[in-house]
Amino acid sequence: MKRFINMLTAVALLMGVATAAQAQTVEDNYPYNFITVQGGAQGTFTNHKFDKLITPQAALSVGRYFNSKVGARAHFQGWQIKGALTEQTYKLNAITGDLDLLVNLTNVFSPNRLSDRFDWVFILGAGVNYAWDFDEYNTLRSAQKLVLNPELCGTKHSTFNGRFGTQFNLNLSRCIALGLEVDANYKNDEFNLKRNYNPDWQLSALLGLTFKFGKKKPAVVPPAPVPEPEPVVEEPKPEPKPVVKPEPKPVVKDEPLREVFYYNIRLSDPEPDAMLNKIAAWCNKYPQKKVSVRGYADRGTGNPRINVGYAKARAEKVAKALQEKGVARERMTVESFGDTVQPFAENDKNRCVIVVGE
Repeated sequence: MKRFINMLTAVALLMGVATAAQAQTVEDNYPYNFITVQGGAQGTFTNHKFDKLITPQAALSVGRYFNSKVGARAHFQGWQIKGALTEQTYKLNAITGDLDLLVNLTNVFSPNRLSDRFDWVFILGAGVNYAWDFDEYNTLRSAQKLVLNPELCGTKHSTFNGRFGTQFNLNLSRCIALGLEVDANYKNDEFNLKRNYNPDWQLSALLGLTFKFGKKKPAVVPPAPVPEPEPVVEEPKPEPKPVVKPEPKPVVKDEPLREVFYYNIRLSDPEPDAMLNKIAAWCNKYPQKKVSVRGYADRGTGNPRINVGYAKARAEKVAKALQEKGVARERMTVESFGDTVQPFAENDKNRCVIVVGE
């Protein structure tokens, strides 16, 4: 027990150091509190057949993620447990309470990821198992007159529980996640009222919903102010000398260029290809002109840090596609405004790239 607690403390300290070293990359969604409700099944590994010792389980946990990588919870799981004497099984009721360390491995290995749709969590904990309702056990024990092996433990109620496991969470929204958890639980030999001097293990699989609360609201970054253009003061021109003008040639006006690529949420590949061809044709017609490629993201989804990445990726991909169609990179100015500037009143239209010929 003491060795297990020391190992748990060392892992927590190690994760704290890693967190401090990467504090600048912690996602805006942390810290937060959570409640998880789960249901599933549990099987016990003993000298009896595993499929005969599977029982239903329910679980409730409350906890907190202190940052994007480390959290802790109090986890309560129980319902029925099965044991076996010789070839016969018996049921009893039990509940296990554990204090668990949670390590978000997805954020450890990918601290700068743009999407937090999926989380992979490592679980390590310890606690106490409490059992009651031994009627079937007592009846079976009384009916067996022979000397039994393993040794019977009488009225043992509380035993040590240690566990490690993993959890896979799909974040359905900012506040709700669907998760699958698989745990291996180590229990003292006496947890099922008998002793054969070998440790007992239980494997549990639980499906549940997690409700998150106490999150910070995402900061709203005001749009950058657009500077007012300076007034142009024209100097008076001298009176031209009268000349005989030739017949004027027809004036060919430059065709304006302003094309907009719209995107679905979380997409950054430019479509359609016909619009790219139109822009490339305009650049060939006016080789002296420059092209401005400006990327945007909508303020209604994501957060400012993520939206900066989407806007930049959209603008860069449009510029790369134009370059592949023969437009020289030095003719293009590529800019990303994230969600700080919203060129359209309709939110979804702001997931766009605007190409302007100048």
